Amino acid sequence: MSRTDPPGATLHVNVALLECDSPVTLKETLLLLESLPVHTMRVGQTALAFPADELPIVHQALVEQQRFPTIVGRMPEPEATPSEDD
Repeated sequence: MSRTDPPGATLHVNVALLECDSPVTLKETLLLLESLPVHTMRVGQTALAFPADELPIVHQALVEQQRFPTIVGRMPEPEATPSEDD
């Protein structure tokens, strides 16, 4: 990494990474996610990066398709929904 201005590297915070076992699995996953309100970016041949706050949407879509990825780290808490008493 150089010490130039602007910096020669970018550090992304709060990003989720989905690593697939093959390029074919990645392609299938991209097709699954294309109709959802998520912002994905392909990273190499077998991975996707997306905002961590969209992780519950992606995880739910995978589970609905009987895909159960290994989860590393902590899943974000779901946003609270107002109750009928509020």
